[in-house]
Amino acid sequence: MKYDPVTGPLSREKFAELVAAPYGEAVKEIRKFDPQWGRKPGEKFAWEITATNKMEGRAIIYAADEKEANKIADTIDDGAFDWSSYDSYDIEIISVEPLKGR
Repeated sequence: MKYDPVTGPLSREKFAELVAAPYGEAVKEIRKFDPQWGRKPGEKFAWEITATNKMEGRAIIYAADEKEANKIADTIDDGAFDWSSYDSYDIEIISVEPLKGR
């Protein structure tokens, strides 16, 4: 990704578009690069945890930052996940990241 010294990961053209965009539109684009931008300290937002249990499942949690999301992921049980079928084997966390588009 090209990085502009003034506008960061956004092109100057895209930055100009966001400056002129209706209220709230710029934050959606900025949060694609920095999910915590513009949030209050400790404000919780959606994170997606992907895990396996002889199949892959998804769970949506709310956490203020990656540290808190990882802490929740360490203690989450298999009942919190949306599985295509259910097995009670131990789960293995694959990733913890902000829910895209939020």
